[in-house]
Amino acid sequence: MSSIGYYRYKTIADTEKVINWTVNYINVASKTVKPIDYCDGGLILKYLDRNGQYRFYPFNSYYEKRDNPKLIGKVNKFITNIKTDQSGENSIGYNNERQIFANADVTNEELEKLTDIYTSPRVYLYIGDGTTDIVSDWLAVEIQVQNSIVKRSRGNTGRIDITITLPTHYSITMI
Repeated sequence: MSSIGYYRYKTIADTEKVINWTVNYINVASKTVKPIDYCDGGLILKYLDRNGQYRFYPFNSYYEKRDNPKLIGKVNKFITNIKTDQSGENSIGYNNERQIFANADVTNEELEKLTDIYTSPRVYLYIGDGTTDIVSDWLAVEIQVQNSIVKRSRGNTGRIDITITLPTHYSITMI
């Protein structure tokens, strides 16, 4: 008998639930699904784990956004009237580097699963309105970690802090 690969299983899990996998009416494996609270702040990350599967994690609503705009450049403008024209230059636009500083309270078991965010080749931030889950609802982002703890020596709970950097094409320019 061949071994089971990875399957997608969609369910509404409001409590801890055991899912049984059957092949030819024989129970070959069972997995436990542990749901985590829904993120009311709307900050959800999707990332590839070490097995090549997409995982989702909602961060709490206590996050901080910072903008770091930089001027792209200016172009000369022909002045036709000294009385009404304001400047001899027009701004082309700004490259904005937006960073989101997020955190979550996690247990040691969750922390070991979340370390895949640090090493994942693809991490996406959910930017949709919450009604759909299509490709355009996810934005590819970069992740930086303040403390890359994989396992804590003491205690069950702790906090994970990450910095999410949005791409520069996510800003408006006049080019």
